[in-house]
Amino acid sequence: MKRAVKGLDHVVVMVDGIDAAQAACQRLGFQVQPRGFHRKLGTANHLMIFDNDYFEILGIVEDTEFNAERRQWLKSGGGLANVALATDDADLAHQAFQSAGLQPDAPLSFDRAVEIDGRTEQARFRTVRIPKTHMPVVGFFVCEHVTPQFVYRPEWARHPNGARGILGVTVIAEQPTKWIGTLEKYFGAGAVRRDSEGLVVDTGTQPVRYMSRAAYAACYPGIVPVRSDDHPALLRVRVENLSACEALLKGNGVKVLRPDGDRLLVSPAEAAHLTLEFAER
Repeated sequence: MKRAVKGLDHVVVMVDGIDAAQAACQRLGFQVQPRGFHRKLGTANHLMIFDNDYFEILGIVEDTEFNAERRQWLKSGGGLANVALATDDADLAHQAFQSAGLQPDAPLSFDRAVEIDGRTEQARFRTVRIPKTHMPVVGFFVCEHVTPQFVYRPEWARHPNGARGILGVTVIAEQPTKWIGTLEKYFGAGAVRRDSEGLVVDTGTQPVRYMSRAAYAACYPGIVPVRSDDHPALLRVRVENLSACEALLKGNGVKVLRPDGDRLLVSPAEAAHLTLEFAER
């Protein structure tokens, strides 16, 4: 059975200065894919591909109507902006979001060129965006991969830091529980549960956590958020060996915080306004 939403596909980090962001990701031990251009959207990107998901740094190369909201986001600092949700069918997701009252935009088709084995291919996508009026702090949208074979390639998922996938996203929200109703429109009744730190959202795969600024400070000691208001704040990445990852980061001159034996933290200043948490599980 086809599903409208079947978990997290990738996350989008908006950057002001894509050259510097690319260099930062390489310093963090990621294999960074060559720059791609979305001619239709006026944006350029680099991807860090994992086994079943990825994260993307995205910059503006031409002002368009499509990227107006992204340009506004950059004016206040950039950083983690969107979580793209996996789907079996963009049209199915559009129908489900309409029924939930989320007022989705019509599905948008676009592509970008990729080089594979000396050939130029076109990676094609279909996305469904939700207006800001229904945005629970983080901007969710749906991404259908029409040509997944041109994105998810095993040779692109080999990273010097041992990264294998996304473990989750953390959002700072001063009143987390106010978003329960909106989140259930995306993920279904019962998909959101409360815990001692705030909310945990079951996306179908990796969780999205909502917590207050005080809870965030306690969970991620030594990390200063890039924004003073509510915002998506942190990406959690699974690595094969935490000690090996730490050694690589330190060898590259990256400042690392280790609040306990199970995780590493890298501040936004080191990672293009994105806080990173590395862990083995």
